[in-house]
Amino acid sequence: MGKIVSKISGIFIPVTDMKRSTEWYIKMFDLDVIQISDVCTGLAFPGEATYINLWKVERPQPTQFDTGAYKIPYYNFESFDIEYSHTALIEKGVECMPIVNSDGIRFFDCLDPDGNRIGIVEELPSSTAFYEHKQKYRQD
Repeated sequence: MGKIVSKISGIFIPVTDMKRSTEWYIKMFDLDVIQISDVCTGLAFPGEATYINLWKVERPQPTQFDTGAYKIPYYNFESFDIEYSHTALIEKGVECMPIVNSDGIRFFDCLDPDGNRIGIVEELPSSTAFYEHKQKYRQD
């Protein structure tokens, strides 16, 4: 019997200015361009299959949910060196929150030009199940 699904195909991010956001995401995360149009730009991390689709919207849309205690982005970008990721994005002029250590992960959020919250996360060996799972797919 086959799998019903095998992985996440794409992440959809609402943007109000397609040109500005396309340039920003490419510059900040070194993404490959799959397709560019006036309404949707498809990007991907080099060597990865999951798309990041920037969708043109008239006004900013929520990209996080509020637990009452925290605002959590609907998606995370993975880092294997959170200090490097944090420093590099700040040097590129990205608004980044401080790095947080919590239950075997280190993470920070940053904001894109529309104020979309992007989570950057590094799994640590102490988060054994998640860390071990992700190490099977690690490509430096």
